[in-house]
Amino acid sequence: MPTSGGSRPQRRAAIRADSVRLRFSQGLLLLLAICFVLQAFSPLRLNTDAIVLLSMGDSAAHGGGFLDSGQKTVFPLGYPALLAILLRLGIAHSWVIVGLNLVFLSLGLFAAYSLLICQFFEDRALVLVICSFFLLSYVVVKHFTIPLTDVPFFCCSMCCLAVMSHTTKVDSNWLFGMLAGIAWLLAFAAITVRTIGVALFPPLLVMLVSSSQFKLLLERLSLRTKRIVVTVAVFVGAGTTYLLANTSYSRILIGVAKKPNISTLILEVLSYRLRELGELFGNFPMTKMPAKLHVVVPWLGLLLLLLIVIGLATKRRKISPTEVFMVCYLGILFVWPYYDARFWLPVIPLLIAYAVLAVNSLRFPRVVVTIYCILFAALGFGAIAYTSRISFAGSKFPDEYGDGYLRPTYCAAFQSCRDGGDTNKVDAKVLRLLREYK
Repeated sequence: MPTSGGSRPQRRAAIRADSVRLRFSQGLLLLLAICFVLQAFSPLRLNTDAIVLLSMGDSAAHGGGFLDSGQKTVFPLGYPALLAILLRLGIAHSWVIVGLNLVFLSLGLFAAYSLLICQFFEDRALVLVICSFFLLSYVVVKHFTIPLTDVPFFCCSMCCLAVMSHTTKVDSNWLFGMLAGIAWLLAFAAITVRTIGVALFPPLLVMLVSSSQFKLLLERLSLRTKRIVVTVAVFVGAGTTYLLANTSYSRILIGVAKKPNISTLILEVLSYRLRELGELFGNFPMTKMPAKLHVVVPWLGLLLLLLIVIGLATKRRKISPTEVFMVCYLGILFVWPYYDARFWLPVIPLLIAYAVLAVNSLRFPRVVVTIYCILFAALGFGAIAYTSRISFAGSKFPDEYGDGYLRPTYCAAFQSCRDGGDTNKVDAKVLRLLREYK
């Protein structure tokens, strides 16, 4: 009896602690949501890729095709098509573009939450904290307000993975067919936004092959119908392969593979990925760090990569479409010969989830994990404060945003600079886009 009596207060204390954790995680996510909503007040933020995407949308809206200054680009047509629709409707304003990013981010985050609950953790508070840490990543904070494909692709890919996760667990034939169809449509939507969406197709095949419902459907089909299905699948697969082989990205990779110094290039790509992962792990861009700390970044990246691999290994006994997607995504990035931490933005929730699995498996000291989380969150809120200052800079926006290269163009577009800006350095193309997407 004493033992039983003593366990009840302990259970009540544990329940109260879980309730506090859940409320804290909910409050943190709500606070971050408010911070992101406020960024809709930001003027249009541009970088090199955003200028090309806006130019493609502008060209298509005026009947000139998806071109940038009359030239084809490496970007798929999905996001520029959305921009073209906004232009034709007369609502291609900065707050609308950021608002759409907010919608994409919210849908993707809800899908990521559903996926993590379904396949990774039963602890809702932990999953909410992972979602919050995704929003606290400086990569997400920095690129959320820029018209880029990263956030829309995050939405498509996470929704596709969430639907795949639920598809493998349904018992109804018609529900399986409907969810499988939705998953394929989301995968095609993802590949129209970013070519790396091809990483979703192997997990789709795994979803079909591993599903008992799919096997039952095959058994019920006649031999003639099976032949038709196989023929259609072969043609679709061949057509998709042909289209992918003729994309600019494929030509870039083929050109890289033909270079004589391929071993040097492999080491360079590995260096890129480790530096990117190091920036994600430290939650701070390398360009803003003191030069003396640059040597630490790749080692941080190596640590994060090891945690991700160990986290993937913990799921080896029951491999799901999510693990297949993650391996395919990693494989593609590790042959991509360019450097940018935002390549990882669409999979940051999965990176965190696998890292958490590894930390739990290796039994890291709780004090170390807590200190790291506090530092990560502090840097994340610092990034939010910085981007909020830019959003509400008003007439000082040209001085606050970017590295100063586009300042004269912003001054000319907004007529807000006291000195008028250097008119000789105004980019005519960017000025036209700023007025078009006013």
